[in-house]
Amino acid sequence: MILTFTPNPCVDKTVFVDELALGSKIRSQRCTCIPGGKGINVARAAKALGCDAASLTILGGRPGQHVQDMIVEQDKGKCIPVWVDSPTRTITTVLEEPCHRQTAIFEPGSAITPLDKERLLETFREYVSQALVVTFNGAVSDPVLDDIYAQMIPIAHEAGAATVLDSYGAAFLRAVEAKPFMIKPNLEEAESILQRSLQTPAEQWAAMDEFHQRGIHWVVLSLGEDGARVSGDGFQAHLRPPKIDEVNPVGSGDSLVAAFAVGLHEKWPIQKSAQWGIAAGTANALSWDIGHFTLDEVERLTQQIQEIPRTEECV
Repeated sequence: MILTFTPNPCVDKTVFVDELALGSKIRSQRCTCIPGGKGINVARAAKALGCDAASLTILGGRPGQHVQDMIVEQDKGKCIPVWVDSPTRTITTVLEEPCHRQTAIFEPGSAITPLDKERLLETFREYVSQALVVTFNGAVSDPVLDDIYAQMIPIAHEAGAATVLDSYGAAFLRAVEAKPFMIKPNLEEAESILQRSLQTPAEQWAAMDEFHQRGIHWVVLSLGEDGARVSGDGFQAHLRPPKIDEVNPVGSGDSLVAAFAVGLHEKWPIQKSAQWGIAAGTANALSWDIGHFTLDEVERLTQQIQEIPRTEECV
């Protein structure tokens, strides 16, 4: 299976309104609620792509129970919870529908104790042997976990699983040193790690070369609506998605990661994984709910992706 790890999940709630008038009482006629967190999004998107995934995550209190119930009941997925005393956060997004403006309120994540961390690692060791691919997703909720990815990645490698890292901040910086199979930084994250500006295609490709030199096999540099630069196994190209009427881009990066994880699970070549990754990210942006796209949509979009070899970008 694919095993995803989310260290900082949430109850992801959206309230739809006509206008957000500060200081007033606002009545909404509609709201939605899904289990949130990058790894949970990856698992949902992987399922949409036809591959089962289990969500390992840290949960606490009644909000944590709500997240677990939604994973099982709404997503029809598998949840592997590690329970802590500190409650799981809620993220509330207010969407003003006429102008499509979003305002998101992020609660603080769970506080984690050293004992919680040990139980997390024990649970991970128990389940990683069942996984062909493990994805490590998002920021951590507590500095206690700054080195958690760096500890988990060698355990996954020892179990024979391919590892995909999509994070930022201190946890990402330390995890890169553990040499995951694949990383997916965006431009800002790559600049933060390498401590230099990466404004031109040549500078960005050189940065990806440096990540390879650090032991990373596949490097995916996310460029938002401009797609991604992808490098690995001798393949190097900038993949651009088709123009779409975007509804919600949130979670598109997670959908991209899901497609790469499926590709590793199915032993696809990197070029096919990249095409499906860009297509899945694009399909995700066509609807409001994260990871709620169809396989037919992704297959159709793969035919519309523009692929520019590195040699053409760096003439």
